[in-house]
Amino acid sequence: MTASVPDWRDGVLYGVLGMLGFSGTLVATRVAVSDFSPLSLTTGRIIIAAMLALLALTATGKWRSLEVRFLPGLLWMGLGLAIGYPFFLALALESVPAVHGAVVTGLVPAATAIIAVLRTGERPPVTFWIACFVGFCGVLYFALDAGGGQVGAADAWLFLAMLSLGIAYVEGARVSGELGGTIALSWAMLLMAPFAAVPFVLSLRDVSFGTVAWTSWAAFAYVGAISMFLASVFWYRGLAAGGIARIGQINLLLPMVALAWSALLLGEQITPTAIVCAFVVFASMVACLRSRSRPS
Repeated sequence: MTASVPDWRDGVLYGVLGMLGFSGTLVATRVAVSDFSPLSLTTGRIIIAAMLALLALTATGKWRSLEVRFLPGLLWMGLGLAIGYPFFLALALESVPAVHGAVVTGLVPAATAIIAVLRTGERPPVTFWIACFVGFCGVLYFALDAGGGQVGAADAWLFLAMLSLGIAYVEGARVSGELGGTIALSWAMLLMAPFAAVPFVLSLRDVSFGTVAWTSWAAFAYVGAISMFLASVFWYRGLAAGGIARIGQINLLLPMVALAWSALLLGEQITPTAIVCAFVVFASMVACLRSRSRPS
């Protein structure tokens, strides 16, 4: 019996599911930081994802000795996806609404593309850099408008979160090409878990469990089980089935969906400036990725 060849339409389906899972991260983080510290949230979601990874590898029987050559990529993937991104995001969302984070993180596709260029030595056309610059200007204008003429510390945290996620996507895609997305993600989470366990336990000493709202518990579970693991499994499976260039553009919809969740679930006000800037970033990132994907 011949092995079935992945259909690019399956990749689109998995990519959309992954994007929808990621889109709730901003709202869930914004809710959870009202009762949990950024350290508790960051380390806790690693522990949750690691437990799910252990179950996944055991259930599928895909345990195998991990070759040493995969460790650097897996460590970078884990550091960006499980530590850098959630920690910096939680720090930012302690002081700004999820709407603010949704617009700024719209530059993630550009950050991913730029990091990929640096890692692979590609020479993208001038239009790529123009599109990236326009998108950056859109985000900078929004940050200045929201901050009363100044860029705040939250925007610096969001920039670092965006950079961390870009590194995780690029290194994760490189390793997933050989190991498979689910296996690579599972190993990355298991490698991070020992370093997260002690800080997680220590961080809980400052949590008053009797006063933690059920919404915070639900948000905590969401960022661990959905954002950190299940959405990532769908996302990397989509990249493998439909191709990085095609499926990666699905994440361009993430800021728009995140804006909608912020308004519907948190009642946050979406200003005309936020809408305009979000569409400017969206259009810029589409132009950026399309120009990069054209053959030379």
